[in-house]
Amino acid sequence: MRPALALAGLTALVLASAPSAEGAGADRPRVALSVSPARLALAAPGSRTIKVRNDGAERVVVDATRRTLGRPTAAKTWLQIVPARLVLRSGESAMLTLRVKLPRRAEPGDHQVLVLLTTRPLRGGRLNVQVRLGVRVRMVVPGRIVRQLTLGGLRVHRRRDARFMFVSVANRGNVTVQLRGRVTALLVRRGQQVARLSPLARRALLPGGRAVLALHYLGRVRGLVTAIVQIRLGSGISIVERRYRIRL
Repeated sequence: MRPALALAGLTALVLASAPSAEGAGADRPRVALSVSPARLALAAPGSRTIKVRNDGAERVVVDATRRTLGRPTAAKTWLQIVPARLVLRSGESAMLTLRVKLPRRAEPGDHQVLVLLTTRPLRGGRLNVQVRLGVRVRMVVPGRIVRQLTLGGLRVHRRRDARFMFVSVANRGNVTVQLRGRVTALLVRRGQQVARLSPLARRALLPGGRAVLALHYLGRVRGLVTAIVQIRLGSGISIVERRYRIRL
């Protein structure tokens, strides 16, 4: 039988059936794992507990691991799971403690981490089904969130019929800013838009970090134009914009 994988919803319960073994009840599957709660918020620094129960007929090992959700951060390294491995007999429950310890420069705001609980057989066991449950943990780091980007100068490089423009950007705030899909550039001449460009940019910019936005223009317009670079940080947040007078 191929491994069966599942992620928990609210109070997670996964039943993976297999051929009955001697001594197991007809209605009891070999693997039945539950965890509660399957969603929780955790103020950092701090700790919470979750309950894991084995309702199956087989004794199992449960390994606990972490995975970051959403924006790329080091948040999963802040979360400690104790113990990281459980051995549960049929009908047995155990508690896992989730502890958050923050580094000195932890970004304020919400950080999403997924705690994965995965079963595996004991040596010599008959278990041939794998169950995986997911517990969503929202770690709340206190502090005022500052989103501040600064656009630097623009340089133009000419190569045959193409024009390459490079704009520097710096993150002077205290949280990571997503750049991919949020940056646009317009080329305007005598009040008329002549091109709309989507710069190539890294996915995210860490606090204190710098990046270069690369604009590629293959159009025929030459001479003086105005380049308008904009970065949209999200709903309700002012657009970061700078205008450049350049020669193509």
